[in-house]
Amino acid sequence: MEYKEVKLTLPKPPSLNKIYAGKHWAVRKKYKDDYKKECKKELAKIDRFTTERINFSISYHSRLDIDNGILVSKFLADTLVEEGYIEDDRPKYYDYVDICFDKELPKNTYVVVIKCFGYKKEE
Repeated sequence: MEYKEVKLTLPKPPSLNKIYAGKHWAVRKKYKDDYKKECKKELAKIDRFTTERINFSISYHSRLDIDNGILVSKFLADTLVEEGYIEDDRPKYYDYVDICFDKELPKNTYVVVIKCFGYKKEE
């Protein structure tokens, strides 16, 4: 199936350890809301679209462990659903993510390539 790639550059997410180290739910919600604002800012820079299904490839350069990149995936996927880019983030709509370290990127940068299957640019 053909797809279109959409590339976003996002900042370093909060650390999983920091979020879940006995933090109150309101603190965790603030971290999530703040990061989703960053996702929305990046999405505002590109043409509005809808898509039937997505996959993510995430490259990053930060001191965080590689598994912290899953927060980029989680928060971006939630944003895409909330903003109407995709119907849902269940496996029917989002079934693959890969995350890799890339020392060639600027520090504290996360680059997400979204593979959009059934991409439709909104007019």
